Amino acid sequence: MQGQRLGIGSDFSATYMAVRRLADLARENPFALEGKTVGLLGDMLARNAHGRQRQAGTLYAEAANMLARLAAAEPRPKTAKQAFDALDRVLRIPGKPRMAAAGAFGGLPLQIRGPVRATDAAVGPPVALADLQRLGGCPTDAAPRRAGRTLVFDAGPHRLLAVKLLRRGEDPARPAAEAAWMRRVNREAASFPERFDVPEPLAPDGASVFPVPDAHIPDANLHPKRLAMAYTAHADYFTYPNEHAPGATPDADAFLEILHRNALLAGRLAARGVVHTALIPLFHNRVQQDRRNDGGRYDWRRLGRLDRWLHSTRHPNFCASGLRDFEHFEAMGKDAGSNTLHRRLGDMVLALALTAGSWFRFKEPKLVGFTSQGGPVDARRLFDAGLPAKALNAVHSGLFKGFAGRELPPSPPVDTTALAARMIEEMGVDRHMYEVLRVRDQEDMTAEAFRDFLLDRGFTPGRIRFMVRGAEDIRIATGPHLGAFNRGVSLPELMEFAAAVSAACVAGRFSELRPFQQSL
Repeated sequence: MQGQRLGIGSDFSATYMAVRRLADLARENPFALEGKTVGLLGDMLARNAHGRQRQAGTLYAEAANMLARLAAAEPRPKTAKQAFDALDRVLRIPGKPRMAAAGAFGGLPLQIRGPVRATDAAVGPPVALADLQRLGGCPTDAAPRRAGRTLVFDAGPHRLLAVKLLRRGEDPARPAAEAAWMRRVNREAASFPERFDVPEPLAPDGASVFPVPDAHIPDANLHPKRLAMAYTAHADYFTYPNEHAPGATPDADAFLEILHRNALLAGRLAARGVVHTALIPLFHNRVQQDRRNDGGRYDWRRLGRLDRWLHSTRHPNFCASGLRDFEHFEAMGKDAGSNTLHRRLGDMVLALALTAGSWFRFKEPKLVGFTSQGGPVDARRLFDAGLPAKALNAVHSGLFKGFAGRELPPSPPVDTTALAARMIEEMGVDRHMYEVLRVRDQEDMTAEAFRDFLLDRGFTPGRIRFMVRGAEDIRIATGPHLGAFNRGVSLPELMEFAAAVSAACVAGRFSELRPFQQSL
């Protein structure tokens, strides 16, 4: 059947109805579409003549998904490859065509399943801090430094001992799972040619979680029984790629190497069904975590405002030793399709790219917010010419090689030079500083939570004393954000980059496995 006869052309309504009829036909018989129709669908998407139409996203997604189904199920190798190549061409068209092609590529079947792990979450008997120090190979009189809720001890050349305390109310199964992931990833990483120093958990008396009664940290948010897990790691485990302490920031070459290697490691593990779900925390709206079904977490496919991007990158979960914070590892289950993997890969791309942007901003970490005249801080001078594009290329090439198992082709789908210029413009100027604590969100808080929320955002106790919870919306300067509160993201090009790179990874691995590539 010819697409022209159905009305695929310049008229949006006719094209929309034609594509819907073709989609119905393809669902009944995926092999009924002819090569000329495949070409018409690809051309319609590539021309993007309907991009201004409100329903264009739906139209393009329907057409792109048809092409993906043909690429995956078409028994005629020539037609299957034609559909695949049409999507690859559309992935290079910015805007709605790219997002449609990315979603379609992201759903290609890969049948990746993660490992099943047995985790013993039983809490062991108490362990003295000195005993942990002996097990970890460090002197019992060594003084710790604190990294958040973790006590860190030097344990000989290039090694450290970390005692990670549980939060109040935290389920011991979570740190037990983290220890299990360390053991599992250690086995996986043994075959990787790249450096990946995976921590080694301690299990005194056979348990990964145990009370450490003499871990004296005055913090009411920690578990009252001082439950903890412990591990030894390379000393670089706390060396972040965007370290903002004076004199500690890795130079440009080291920064690019860390970025590329961690993207590659994340890709290698994802190809084995093991994904890191939080290289950095990504939120659309942190304050609504407790009342939104999605927990306020960010979904780059929706192109919404990104909450507190610079704050989220302060301590990324990747470093000079490799990926870190193993509590965020997750196995791809038997019910998880490639679309889930596509989104996880996109999260990784976004986290790596945002961290790359923060490397420039953390050269002067106090240069943020407002000028003395009340205008937005302009930090664009901190971005070195040419380096942001190199960072984006490092992310793309690393993740693609790790996941697809081969080098990135010479013509990637996104112009990283143009994207880097947009990143500098949006991430270098703090235009979007405010969030709004709405009355409804205040009413969902206890008085203590309301007070803690405001204290955490710079309000003084004296000012809070005269504020009435639930009386009115409260506008708070907590940025920079990427986008104004309750609006779209100010850097949609970065979300398209996440979509295109993750889709290219899925498509790259898919094309390595499909017989049509070898049949032509």
